[in-house]
Amino acid sequence: MEPIHFANLIAPLTVEDFFANYWEKKYVHNRHDDPGYFNNVLSIADIDTFLSQQNLMPEGLRLLHKSKDVPTHEWTKSETLMNGTARISASPEKMLKWFYDGATIIINSAEKGIPGLAAACRAFEQEMKIVVQANIYITPPHSQGFHIHYDPHDIFLMQIKGPKTWHIYDTGEELPTTFHPFRKKPELVAEFDINSGDFLYLARGTSHQAFTSDHSTIHVNFSLKPRYGFHLIEDLVKIAEHEDVFFRRTIPTGLASEEEKQQYTDAFKQKLHSLVDKISPKRLLDKQSEHFATRQTLDFGGLLVTGLQTELINADTVVARKQGFDYVIKTVGNDTNIHFGTERLTIPPFVDKAIFLQDQPFKIKEVKGLLTAEGKISIVKKLIAGGWLEIKEI
Repeated sequence: MEPIHFANLIAPLTVEDFFANYWEKKYVHNRHDDPGYFNNVLSIADIDTFLSQQNLMPEGLRLLHKSKDVPTHEWTKSETLMNGTARISASPEKMLKWFYDGATIIINSAEKGIPGLAAACRAFEQEMKIVVQANIYITPPHSQGFHIHYDPHDIFLMQIKGPKTWHIYDTGEELPTTFHPFRKKPELVAEFDINSGDFLYLARGTSHQAFTSDHSTIHVNFSLKPRYGFHLIEDLVKIAEHEDVFFRRTIPTGLASEEEKQQYTDAFKQKLHSLVDKISPKRLLDKQSEHFATRQTLDFGGLLVTGLQTELINADTVVARKQGFDYVIKTVGNDTNIHFGTERLTIPPFVDKAIFLQDQPFKIKEVKGLLTAEGKISIVKKLIAGGWLEIKEI
């Protein structure tokens, strides 16, 4: 299934128009006049399959009734496994009863359990280089999940089932990254209905609330978790701690004289200016690339099939580096470490790493270094198991 791309999501706006005129500035509501516009990402059947699991864990699930959380024990069940241990899981029957009674069902990080959403998150992440999380909201008729509020992160919203009435307010927020009370009394600036297949973008800090009418609704929020300018300063602080002993010394205590405090203040100012001059913006931006590489959504599909195939590989087996994700290479001692997602794979110094980093497929016997044929197969197996290589031909 071909995942939706960012340009499809914001159409008919162009990518250039969106980032020039709307990104972090104002909301966007696009009507697609196609109820199934997002079916290649998520369908009602996909959600039904997910919620019908008999061993669905309650973590990541949330039920809201009249804007208050429904206690977990009200919609979960306990069972004793054959080994005698107890397990708590979500009860589809209880959740549905609460839904009929007016509760909104929320599936947080739904990309972890629904393949179509995982593919969409990966597509958006690789285009934008921003970590994305998908949350699903299933709201019954004549109901409201949350009262007026804002989110401290930007949101791309796909309406899977509508219609739903939205109110947008001005509360004086300007790109908040944490919650705090409204700066001014909410002022209604827009009211509109979102229908099945519609798209909505909300810049962080856009205060809003939404209502259902005679029909239940389903929408997906793609919550963006980017790095902001102040994160560069946080990284600068870490560099200062690591590279200059001055910043690891205790600041003057209450027993210090006024002269000692002034001397420290002057030295701190000089050291701070020196640090800013010394550390290039590129070095700080490179650290943001590393942050994304270690938090991006990865495709784990086919791991079992590939694992079973590794039993058959030999020196003539053709493998290739997997594509579609970012990575960072670090040298520790003589080892080369490859970081992507939560993985850290090591290529030892007696192996030529270039062949593992190239885009072209290669035969295992072409690996260079102080290795026997069995050694070459062994290291390739480790890189396959770690998700770095894939088998092209046995």
